[in-house]
Amino acid sequence: MLHKCPICKTPTDSTVHGDFPFCSERCRDRDLGNWATEKYVVSEPIFNEDDLEEIEASRKTIILDLDEPNDAGH
Repeated sequence: MLHKCPICKTPTDSTVHGDFPFCSERCRDRDLGNWATEKYVVSEPIFNEDDLEEIEASRKTIILDLDEPNDAGH
């Protein structure tokens, strides 16, 4: 697969570069540093908050008693 390094724009090839899609370990580390210093951010919520409330309302809690075996054969 041919691609350009997201950091330095050098052409990369997945069959040649072990750090694909980056051209080198240096560019891969720079990208990681950009995430760590919050240079990159996710600008839009992944989900709608109304959807989250609906999901939480539909959750069920199951309580297991770990002191008693649930299978008499074991």
